[in-house]
Amino acid sequence: MKVAATTSKGGLDDIVIDIFGRAPCFTIVELDGSRILNVEVVRNENAAASGGAGIAAAQLMVDKGVSAILTGRLGPNAYNVLSSAGIKVYDAAGMSVREAIERLMRGELDIVSPSGGGGMGRGMGRGMGRGMGRGRGMGGRGW
Repeated sequence: MKVAATTSKGGLDDIVIDIFGRAPCFTIVELDGSRILNVEVVRNENAAASGGAGIAAAQLMVDKGVSAILTGRLGPNAYNVLSSAGIKVYDAAGMSVREAIERLMRGELDIVSPSGGGGMGRGMGRGMGRGMGRGRGMGGRGW
């Protein structure tokens, strides 16, 4: 099993950052059960792209054979690419990669849904309110 974490510098002691498509790099950890076989740091060449960074990063993860992503949030387009490939996305922002891997193996991480969208509100207005879904807006954890 291969697990990728969004990181700034890479490595097991780096912290999982809260962004996906524009993460500076990905730390890819290959596991055999709970044993770490290999750690690879991959630079995100599309982090500074003017558009499509999330989709390009998601395709990179598909190409690398990753089965799970450890991050904080990601947009709907990247989520769709990952979801279509059967890759699960877990919330591990703020943890070290090592801790996040351990918690993933114990089943302690929450699955992430795409961010970036507000729903059509059902209030007294004209349906232009923000939805109360699981988005990551307004500074909260979204759940």
